[in-house]
Amino acid sequence: MSKRLILSAFICSLGGLVFGYDLGALSSASQSLRTFFHLTPGAFGFTISASLWGTVCGSLLAGAFVDRMGRRSLLAACALVYFAAALGLALPLAGSWIPVLVLRFFAGTTIGGFTVGCPLYLAELAPRELRGRMVTFFQVQVGIGVVTAFAFGALLIRTAPAALYWRWCFGVGAIPAGLLLALFPFIPSDPRILAGQTSTPGGVAYAPAARQPLFQRKYLRPLLWATSIAVFNQLSGVNILLLYMLDVLSSAGLGHLLGHSYTVWISCLSLAFTFVGLGFVDRLGRRPLLILGSVGMFSCLTALAAAIPRLMQPYWYLVILAAYNLCFAFSQGTVVWVYLSELFPPAVRGAGQGYGATVHWIANAGLIWLFPVIERASSSASFYGLAALMLVQIVVVWLWYPETKGTALGVTVASQSSSPKPGKR
Repeated sequence: MSKRLILSAFICSLGGLVFGYDLGALSSASQSLRTFFHLTPGAFGFTISASLWGTVCGSLLAGAFVDRMGRRSLLAACALVYFAAALGLALPLAGSWIPVLVLRFFAGTTIGGFTVGCPLYLAELAPRELRGRMVTFFQVQVGIGVVTAFAFGALLIRTAPAALYWRWCFGVGAIPAGLLLALFPFIPSDPRILAGQTSTPGGVAYAPAARQPLFQRKYLRPLLWATSIAVFNQLSGVNILLLYMLDVLSSAGLGHLLGHSYTVWISCLSLAFTFVGLGFVDRLGRRPLLILGSVGMFSCLTALAAAIPRLMQPYWYLVILAAYNLCFAFSQGTVVWVYLSELFPPAVRGAGQGYGATVHWIANAGLIWLFPVIERASSSASFYGLAALMLVQIVVVWLWYPETKGTALGVTVASQSSSPKPGKR
């Protein structure tokens, strides 16, 4: 790969850094927000999910406009809006609940745009044999962003006044967004320029495929695959355990400061195993990673559900949550954005990526909104339920999912005219 191709992949993947920092900052600031605004469980869940409902709108808009605007223009607009929203949250104007909800919603729309534009750009930029690893750059940057936010939060909780804590957590997010804005001029507007797809084998100039409606019968299978992998990604409980990690640790009897320290260690281990997944996604393939990870997450969620009511020693929760994050990072965390970027052919690729991201964020926002109420009724029951859904995912992936490793983008539409037998993909 050329140096310019690698540089372009790195710059584009910084959208994941903004995404990851936002997730970690929201988790770190959650208890401070609840205390500052005196929120009930329902209002607390709505506050935390406000940005996630924004991601739903952002994904829909990005899916509709990414082919018209181009990948780089979409990502630049997202970075600019996020930069403004993060700065707004740090200002005294955001001292009441409604402005915070509005600014968090706008921040969320940009995250939805990043999850559409970044994987698309990276998938179209990458050589076929390296596509899984290059799209996983996005998830690696998400992990780096989460670690950065948790580390900053752990430092800030010991030094900043309580009333300013959540403001600083969100406001610092303007830095990675500003960095991304500054670097955009160094990458091409169309990733296919660097990927060597600007002309056909006969020398005819490359012309983008004519756009088609996404919702038609011939795209039914990739639509169903995109729907299921997006929903299962959230039913794994990953964002519940990320955004409400401090609450889960508190319900298990851990102190506030110790909980912040645990989040840093757990996120660091998760990032390390994302790198492991990066090395295997183009070797083992997408399906084996999903199956292996689901087995591990089932075991960890079952163990967590059993451990919470027993108020065990703190290190047991660290072990369980660390093991869960390792399993997720190695499987779903590595595969989901890769898989979504590979399912649809050029004529509907932008719309298809937008659809998959939208389903992902609807499931995410709904679960995050409802979890505080469900947890209040029974933390254990909620995690037993998520564990059971991981067993369902294993069966669905084994029996139904195609393997996209080493195939051309969108080839599944043509190659799945008849259902392959399990294990023969």
